[in-house]
Amino acid sequence: MFNYKNYFPYKSIRLEQAQAIDFALDNYINNDKKFVILEAGTGVGKSAVGLTVSKYVLDHLGANPGYEKGSYYLTTQKILQAQYMNDFSSLGMLSLKSSSNYRCNFYKTKTCQESRRELKVSQDERFKASCAGGCHYVQDKNRFINGHHGVTNFPYFMTEINHSGHLPQRQIMVIDECHNIELEMSKFVEVVVTQHFAKSILKLKVPELRTQFQVVNWIKKEYIIKLSQVRDKMAKLLEQQGLKSRLSEFVSLERKWSMIESHYSKLKRFLELYDKDNWVMNISTTDARKGKRFEFKPIDIAPYCDQYLFSKADKILMMSATIMNKEAFCRILGIPKEQTVFISIPSPFPPENRPIIVSPIAKMGKKDIDIGLPKMAAAVKAIIEEHKNEKGIIHCHSYKIAKYLKENIRSKRLLIHDSTNRDKVLFKHCNNPQPTILLSPSMSEGVDLKGDSSRFQIICKIPYPYLGDKLVSKRMNKWDWWYSLQTAKTIVQSVGRSVRSPEDHAVTYILDAGWNYFWSKNKNIFPKDFNRCIK
Repeated sequence: MFNYKNYFPYKSIRLEQAQAIDFALDNYINNDKKFVILEAGTGVGKSAVGLTVSKYVLDHLGANPGYEKGSYYLTTQKILQAQYMNDFSSLGMLSLKSSSNYRCNFYKTKTCQESRRELKVSQDERFKASCAGGCHYVQDKNRFINGHHGVTNFPYFMTEINHSGHLPQRQIMVIDECHNIELEMSKFVEVVVTQHFAKSILKLKVPELRTQFQVVNWIKKEYIIKLSQVRDKMAKLLEQQGLKSRLSEFVSLERKWSMIESHYSKLKRFLELYDKDNWVMNISTTDARKGKRFEFKPIDIAPYCDQYLFSKADKILMMSATIMNKEAFCRILGIPKEQTVFISIPSPFPPENRPIIVSPIAKMGKKDIDIGLPKMAAAVKAIIEEHKNEKGIIHCHSYKIAKYLKENIRSKRLLIHDSTNRDKVLFKHCNNPQPTILLSPSMSEGVDLKGDSSRFQIICKIPYPYLGDKLVSKRMNKWDWWYSLQTAKTIVQSVGRSVRSPEDHAVTYILDAGWNYFWSKNKNIFPKDFNRCIK
């Protein structure tokens, strides 16, 4: 139907890829659809599909007024951003991250973000000369803006295109792992106000606040007014010549001002968006600061998606292996059905290469976990002994389970991580010749354990969202399908970590004794491709 062979990044096009590309182009060009949703199982090769579709659209479909020729590729994890560059940088793909991710060329121990603050007032001519043509970050940003194909991470993109105004609206946007849009949009609009910040920075006393109404009212009438005053005062100080001559003092103040400016922008947006029926508030006490923390999160992010995300491109291609419910996906994101088409393509990998063995060992729910953990540890120990010469991954879903297994199995093969060293531990596992095993509560997606990096994986616990979270409770009450759908998505994502090519193989063990009940109630949610693998 469409001659896109010269746009495809590889020598041969898989049948599944051709099906997806033809479907997307037909609906963009012939049917004038804005949204194409592609659910593609592991191994379809979604990134190549996205690149081909966007290249073809740029050359064969004129841009509507307000949209520049070009495409954005959004990922939710920097590791996926790096993967795009590894695959397509030679084909014109450009990458951009925040300035804190770039190392200064002159001050080797500082980031570009830190050095750019000093550059405003520095008297060091060598430093000025080094950055005269723009630092690494500025150079990459200029190339990114002037290029036609740019990949970046979701949080950075949302901030830049909605606040700085530097990034233009483009002809097409490809959103990879789009099942995470709900989470990313929620993080973008949510706000946090702390008693410590109010007291130490704004010199503002926080009254006794108990209800959501009281907190919002206080923010409107006192907090944001004081925040604006402090922000303006700092801006005037930064303009004073005397302060500019004191480098360290200027940099310290500029850092504080940037933080306050960001907080003010986010808080102002929150007050514009706020609807008491669509927001939940959590009040907690921080151990480190010993003060209250007021956290606001939206229940339904649909009202905000078009304004802050979808309006930034004329055409939207969303890709994931776990859409699983087209109607629910569109409802959550506020996507108009008349502008949307959907296609689901199963994984081309043979089911016999990725069997799922269900072996109910112990219940891992809150009431049963303490009794069940010794049984779980014994079962996990037996499985890793069976795979004594092979690498693998154990999906724990909680740090409690991960720590218990580490402490009670006591095997040097087990590599556990925390929130600060996840990527470091993953690198160690993949590059260690020994049969190491990842012990993780948070590697259900964005991790590529191809080949010998993982020949087996264990799911210890059904990954239900945390019921103690008010937001989870509200969304469950609003949509009766939401809770089970989120759980099923995480399971399917977890199972997809270890088989990454048609020749690859790995076995998955599901050990939570609550699986049979969950499966009997929700088997219709799961892709048919998943069902074929269960033994």
